[in-house]
Amino acid sequence: MDVESLAQIRHIVTEAVQGVREEMAALGTELRSEITDTKRHMGVLTEGIRHEVQLVAEAVQLQSERMTDIRHEVERQARETRALFQLSFEQLHKQVGNLEQRLQMNE
Repeated sequence: MDVESLAQIRHIVTEAVQGVREEMAALGTELRSEITDTKRHMGVLTEGIRHEVQLVAEAVQLQSERMTDIRHEVERQARETRALFQLSFEQLHKQVGNLEQRLQMNE
């Protein structure tokens, strides 16, 4: 191989290497830009998700409070119902007692 051919090969290899380096540098810049955009986008998505989770947490808290209110109302109504049953039972008990006394007096 002569010196001129070797010089041409070196020149071709040098240009190829330089082209690859330039492409690699461009890809690195593009990749960094994509990473930055992706980070920004993920930050926006994360904020959106945090907001939605907060809304869900508030809804769960509200439902919990409503359930507590309903439970208290049901307990109040149960107490009232028991009191009415007790009063009715006492009245019936008195009436039965009165009827038993009448029967004993008529015998």
